[in-house]
Amino acid sequence: MKNITTLITVATFALSLVLVGADDKKKKDPAAERTVKGTLKCAKCSLKKTEECQAALEIKRKGKDGKETARVIMIKNDDVSKAFHKEICKADVFAAVTGKFEGKGKARILVASKIAKAEPKKKK
Repeated sequence: MKNITTLITVATFALSLVLVGADDKKKKDPAAERTVKGTLKCAKCSLKKTEECQAALEIKRKGKDGKETARVIMIKNDDVSKAFHKEICKADVFAAVTGKFEGKGKARILVASKIAKAEPKKKK
């Protein structure tokens, strides 16, 4: 009886360690730098969202119901985004933006450290 109790205790402990490790992998560091791909547009000229020219990244995702939704992420108006702005003020460009998010909720903006043209995913 002691062997079975010990075996169950060890198995439960091992399972709890595995589950805690799985939770740690799911949580992303909010301050970590990440790359987001989407269509880079001018927030003033293309989207009519701001009074001044500013870069904005429009990403399209499929929701749980299977419908495609578009979300606009504003990009901080700094040297990195201003250097790329000449290309997006005239036409939309598919790009990969690497940077960190600042703020919370709908007021979040992406502080870009790198912006590069990218190839869009081909639909199957």
